[in-house]
Amino acid sequence: MVAAHLPSPEPDARLLERWSGGDERAFDELYARYAGRLSGYAARLLGRGELAEEVVTDTFLRLVERGPREGEVRAWLFTVAHRACLDRIRRRSRRERLLAWFGVTPTAPPTPEQRYLTGEADRRLARAIDALPLEHRSALLLSAVQELPAREVGAILGLTDQQVRSQVSYARKQLRAALDADSP
Repeated sequence: MVAAHLPSPEPDARLLERWSGGDERAFDELYARYAGRLSGYAARLLGRGELAEEVVTDTFLRLVERGPREGEVRAWLFTVAHRACLDRIRRRSRRERLLAWFGVTPTAPPTPEQRYLTGEADRRLARAIDALPLEHRSALLLSAVQELPAREVGAILGLTDQQVRSQVSYARKQLRAALDADSP
């Protein structure tokens, strides 16, 4: 039986240092550690799994091309992924406006995650999260789902710790109100 490859408990900064020194396994460790989390964040933010995989690829490509040579690897990766998501949202908005001009209304296919969510409570929660304004949804997903501290969320989103806490608090209140209003 082959043992599954598990990310090492080695700190990110040390993996980055090893990779910079030519150790390709260190890059594999970083990828294994963060690809799934980045993909999950991007899928929730974008609402489309196939775009999330593109974001992950772009993020790690940026790491290879000109990533951080020291410091907070996790915050840097999420910052790059977040900006890539925003770029895709902007492009999608322009495309949707153009299609609307011609009377075409695009419908997005369900994501694998949407197909996976079968319970009514999960669907209600997903709808409530999707209805949040982008800046609040981003703060909530990074903080609550990715479990990043306010300091890192702030670095990713360009906010202070207090602004992050405020946005997460607002998002939670909105979720509670949406779920209460949607309950049978």
